[in-house]
Amino acid sequence: MTFILAEDAALKTWLGGITVSDEKGGNARAVQVWYGTPDVELRDQKFPFITIDLMDIRIASERQHSGVIYDSDRHGTAAISGNIVYSYEYPATYDLVYQVSTYARHPRHDRALMYEIMQKKFPNRYGKLGVRNPLDTETAYRHMFLDEFLKRDGVEDGRRLLRNIFIVRVVSELPHYDGAAMTKKVAAVQINPTTTNIPSDKLAI
Repeated sequence: MTFILAEDAALKTWLGGITVSDEKGGNARAVQVWYGTPDVELRDQKFPFITIDLMDIRIASERQHSGVIYDSDRHGTAAISGNIVYSYEYPATYDLVYQVSTYARHPRHDRALMYEIMQKKFPNRYGKLGVRNPLDTETAYRHMFLDEFLKRDGVEDGRRLLRNIFIVRVVSELPHYDGAAMTKKVAAVQINPTTTNIPSDKLAI
């Protein structure tokens, strides 16, 4: 996957697997996770559930590095070859800001969702997100921060709607693939220990 799409998928996976139950000790209910907008997923609105919306993309100049990277797989986008090296500039740094919203009808479900996200998914307002590279061969772990929490309960169609909003910031980067250069690996480096009578096509080291 590529920039943003990979983070979207990783965040949805990370928020998955939450279950809630009521005070009667009934069967645990799985909490579904959906993308909010654009809404292209067909689904039944069964409470409780979680939605994910990308709110903002911020340039993170304070994390930007300058220079050239050399590797064998072009930042995980090309298959490794035994004698090929790629060179490209350091990726551009960005912060992706998401709104994670939880929806519930039952107060106990609402509290359980708050606990799961604030204590397990983002302990101490911090988390890490495993993002797979385009070749699906490696996982890069990105920092995540829970920057804000908002309680927005209300009434919808005459029924109580318990809603929580979590503002989540994911550290990301956009590689400069267009500037990637492919060169052959250096097979050997020959050093001439002689310091006198050096041939004109050789260098003194």
